[in-house]
Amino acid sequence: MEHHSIEFYVGGQKIRGNLHLPYTGVPCIIILHGLDSHKDSTKWLNVASRLFKEGYACLRFNFRGCGEADEKSDGLFEDTNLTSRIEDYRAALKFLRDCGKVDVQRIGVIGSSFGGMVAIAAQERGIKALVTISTPYTIQSLGETKLECGEEAYYLLPSGRRLKEEFYCDLRKYDLLKAVRSAPPILIIHGSSDQLVPVDHAFRLFETAREPKRIEIIDGADHAFTNPEHLNKAISLAIEWFKKHF
Repeated sequence: MEHHSIEFYVGGQKIRGNLHLPYTGVPCIIILHGLDSHKDSTKWLNVASRLFKEGYACLRFNFRGCGEADEKSDGLFEDTNLTSRIEDYRAALKFLRDCGKVDVQRIGVIGSSFGGMVAIAAQERGIKALVTISTPYTIQSLGETKLECGEEAYYLLPSGRRLKEEFYCDLRKYDLLKAVRSAPPILIIHGSSDQLVPVDHAFRLFETAREPKRIEIIDGADHAFTNPEHLNKAISLAIEWFKKHF
């Protein structure tokens, strides 16, 4: 699977990504990874590979402060919030529209967990179809521990990373159930065994979204779709959705 290393900037900070391009002028799917994830996880490499085989270009990138080793994008993870990730997503869209390699009239998005929140909250026009996976409509807790560091308060995530208190202040600016009403054709995929985001979040988003919409609850799938069988089913559903609406 051929891919090109790409980079673009947000506020002077470099974002690193990869563009998988079967050939010039094809429709393109943007991947938006989750809060504590990155573009090079096994899941996203599998998604990109399947899309490539189906003739779609695929842009996967690390949000600011995310990524591993040389693939890490500039910025600090602790500065992450929904607003900053929407900015990164919009910069990725601008990159695609400026690069002259994909069909900008046929751009789709797959957002997982917090990445799905980004895709919904951004309310970007021009997106032809959207697929969300394991996506909450609100976040009450990340299983974090609150830390006081001088005048600054942080939340320590189970992974060991930390977020500033501003993360939750910023979240309160957004109403995902309102935003999803203006979403493009949306496919909502969720696992019945999601241990982090209860499946009722998927149903609430689905109930509020406008047509065309579809919901698929994959029996036994966890939050990260770690079982290859569950992931393959989700990818197949996503490809079917894109084919229908492109």
